[in-house]
Amino acid sequence: MTTKSRPTVEHYRQGYPRLAAFLNLDPNFTIFRRFDTLHLRVLLEQQDRLCELQQQLEDCDDAETVQLNLSSRRQDDNRTRRNVLQQVATELKDYDKGVLRFHRMISLPRARKRHRRSVHNWVNGNKPVVRSESASLIAAPSAKDYIALHAEDSDRAGFELFFDRVVQSYPRLASYVSHGMAKTSDRNVFILRRNLYGRVIKCLVALSIPIGIIFPMLLLYRFEKSESRSAISAIFVLMASFAICFMTKVTKYNLLLAVVG
Repeated sequence: MTTKSRPTVEHYRQGYPRLAAFLNLDPNFTIFRRFDTLHLRVLLEQQDRLCELQQQLEDCDDAETVQLNLSSRRQDDNRTRRNVLQQVATELKDYDKGVLRFHRMISLPRARKRHRRSVHNWVNGNKPVVRSESASLIAAPSAKDYIALHAEDSDRAGFELFFDRVVQSYPRLASYVSHGMAKTSDRNVFILRRNLYGRVIKCLVALSIPIGIIFPMLLLYRFEKSESRSAISAIFVLMASFAICFMTKVTKYNLLLAVVG
């Protein structure tokens, strides 16, 4: 009994089917625009409608001649006020939903520039949809309102970013750590093997730790003057601090506590 192999991107028809298949190649490709300005434009309009209704309600209350209508909701026979309150309830419901929805939207992680560039390059090169409908996909990779539906690993930091740049700069190296050919016949697409990628990063970290400890010790043994030793110690302490800051996701306060401790 033969098992059906997973279809490649090129198996799908040119157009939105192939575009969706490409975006599904890697979780990092599932990026979408947040449309910040449009969200805010709608919220501002809803906010202004509520301000108008609030003013209408206050005017209605000020013009009320029957005190009982203001003192009892059940016996209030002012139809104008009842209609305004119903409109307020409807508008508030939509406004609250919009505010909370936009809050959740801006809480999503921002798409990395390199991932936006990957999608941008593929869409520009393959042109799966007509140009007028691909504007959001081929926008400048530096655009700021793109979100990623897939959150990166919490400990992903400088080493990973450095390795990404190395892989992108040397396509031959990328071919050894990717499995893109199993998902697409496009030789310009490299999908990194997550397990292998993680092991390589761990090896780099494991090698950097003893090198960072042993190398300054060897230098200290070569110099006998205290001034030289002090200078070497100060330089490597500064290098270690900068390495921790830029190669890890440690917060500034945790770094301060570690140094003081």
